[in-house]
Amino acid sequence: MDKDLEQFKSQSIQEGLKMMAECPLCKQAYSEQKAKVIEEKNSAHLVHITCPHCLHSILALIIVSKVGMSSVGMITDLNVNDVRRLKRLGPITEDELLNFYSLLQKEKLNFN
Repeated sequence: MDKDLEQFKSQSIQEGLKMMAECPLCKQAYSEQKAKVIEEKNSAHLVHITCPHCLHSILALIIVSKVGMSSVGMITDLNVNDVRRLKRLGPITEDELLNFYSLLQKEKLNFN
């Protein structure tokens, strides 16, 4: 990969992390160095970061383009290894979903 492009991508991720400067739960500052890049595709970066203060985690998608940058994040209980492991799995099939539904019905589990 071109060295300039690699540097641009690295800077882009850093800038994207600055957009999420603090933990949404405890409002303490993140350390950008603690962010783990899970995957990069074109201009999109999937990043996992754990707050060093409250230990909650965020999974964020940072997208960089010529016209700007955007990010969307979600609070998760997954650690970085969980995310990597689950990413390797295929999508849930219809049969798996129906089997899970049947199990819930059989066990009379209700999440209301």
